[in-house]
Amino acid sequence: MKIVLVHHYYYPVIGGLEIVVQNIAERLVKLGHEVHVVTSTYGAEGRSKEEIINNVYIHRIKARRIHFPDLMLPRDLPMELLKSADIIHIFSQNSLFNVVIGNTAKNLGRTVASYFLAVDSFSDHPNIIVRSLGSFYGKLCTLKALHFADLKLVMGFRDMYILRKKYRVKDIIHVVPDGVPEKYFTLPRNTSNEFRKRYDIQKDFFLFIGRIHKLKGPHIIIKALRKIQEDIAGVFIGPDGGYLKECLKLASDLGIKNKVHFLGYVDENIKISAIDSAIAVISPSLCNYAEIIPISIWEAWARGKPVIASKVGDIPYRVKHGLNGLLFDPHNYNELAEHMVMLLKDQNLANNLGENGRKQVLTWEEIVAKIIKLYKII
Repeated sequence: MKIVLVHHYYYPVIGGLEIVVQNIAERLVKLGHEVHVVTSTYGAEGRSKEEIINNVYIHRIKARRIHFPDLMLPRDLPMELLKSADIIHIFSQNSLFNVVIGNTAKNLGRTVASYFLAVDSFSDHPNIIVRSLGSFYGKLCTLKALHFADLKLVMGFRDMYILRKKYRVKDIIHVVPDGVPEKYFTLPRNTSNEFRKRYDIQKDFFLFIGRIHKLKGPHIIIKALRKIQEDIAGVFIGPDGGYLKECLKLASDLGIKNKVHFLGYVDENIKISAIDSAIAVISPSLCNYAEIIPISIWEAWARGKPVIASKVGDIPYRVKHGLNGLLFDPHNYNELAEHMVMLLKDQNLANNLGENGRKQVLTWEEIVAKIIKLYKII
């Protein structure tokens, strides 16, 4: 099959959804398909507009962005590529870039698949302007994508529930979550202190994986650390999303600068070593807009590690409190601190939560095999 995947960002931009698109694209190629990715030039300035990465054909087109990444309008459309594709698959109906290309493909008579992600998630955005205007914008984009999508996909049950109840979708909606690379299951667990020695981390620590952005809630972990008497640390892995300076200042103001370690972006093997060395992985996102369900939860579970997560997005549908993880209310760093101490003091509980979570995780190979089957039924 000739498959075109569409998202406004792609490698070298690193983010949760960008990682999803890349993993799906490269594994589709391994199954023998011809895969093209249509994306924007943003984040890839200086790279060729036409490029092959790991046998995936990348097409970077001009676009105009209005402050927010989702508000990106394509200025060029790859019409000949769209006309020749067997299926065009967009990732997120909240992206104007994706919706315009998906609708164009449908008008050309092509088959279109769409992931519906974070549906109506602007409703709890902390910025009142984004919350009001974004809700209107998100609804329009969702309705448009529902109109042109032949195959409707979601990553979690929250989005399926909203599409069924609010948008009254009668079509079949397929739940296809994120996967993890197979080595998350196969690599031996790192029980040595290699990771701590490498980064000079002396204390036991809790781990955050993701962009250092306010809506991702890294400051909630810092505030929780201040409440905990035990001598533990917080390790933060991921690129700066514009909030690193504020986090460092907060840690300094609270007198716990020696308890926080910001490592920036690290490769997969180091990330796995960090997960193995951590007490637990924490996902403290503040609102539905910021999170569907973070890949870090699947990664932690794949390594048999417990997770502590805020009740946003699809997380409460996946993380069951006391069974495969611990949940807390967004912003509530006191509750988070209590959960951290609980896992610190009860290793049996931590082990049970991690192992129960491990049973729910699929590899990318398994996820892509599901997607191909769905492509073939439409």
